[in-house]
Amino acid sequence: MRLLVLGALETGLLAAARARGLFVIAVDPDASAPGFRLAQRRAILPLDDEPALERLVEAGHVDGVLGTDSPTTAVAARIAARFGLPHPLSPEAAVLVSSRLRQRTKLAEACIPQTRWAVLRGDAEATFPCVVGPLDRKGRRLAEEARAGAEVTVTAISRAGAFEPLLGSGAPAELARRAAQALGIRDGLTSTRLRLGVDGLRVASLRAHVSARETELCRLLLGVDVHGLALDAAFGLSRSAEDVRFGSADAQVA
Repeated sequence: MRLLVLGALETGLLAAARARGLFVIAVDPDASAPGFRLAQRRAILPLDDEPALERLVEAGHVDGVLGTDSPTTAVAARIAARFGLPHPLSPEAAVLVSSRLRQRTKLAEACIPQTRWAVLRGDAEATFPCVVGPLDRKGRRLAEEARAGAEVTVTAISRAGAFEPLLGSGAPAELARRAAQALGIRDGLTSTRLRLGVDGLRVASLRAHVSARETELCRLLLGVDVHGLALDAAFGLSRSAEDVRFGSADAQVA
């Protein structure tokens, strides 16, 4: 199986792919990216150059495409759709995951409780302590409530719409499930950051990739191979966390 990985700065996923015997083509604009040493082929390209990436898919006879952060996840989903390759996210869901403003808007439409946010135009300022993002093409800036109070992160895997929490349970896991559902996420990994304040539990952000810290916690606390779940999803495989525990007889299937 041949896998195109967009981003070679993190080595964990690439090492897991190599351990499974996958043929990995890694892409990164940085020629010194540490993940390149773990790939069979490397391509030094901008990660948003989709025409060049598509040529790479064709030439490399790729079976799956995987992004390593929110922007590259959206690119991977679009490329997979164009070539009829499996991918855990639809292009539409991937756009919502990669755009903070679109994600906020969609969650609001679904009446999902969120931390405070506002769209600023011109010289307008937010009325609450916040972090303000850069201008977009329409001259808007997204202001999001500054981090304050207790937070919890729910790490989960979805399979055909069934939401399986790995880290997190109870009310936080249920709110994370509702958020993933609202964004159209039916398959793959999610990491949902939630904040608990005087107004209750609220969504701060949702990503379709998992941090190195979460991956390590899943390994230490649960014995679950999160990289294995990500690789499964890239090839359209649907296995539970139980099937990819370290030491499981099925853990190396790809």
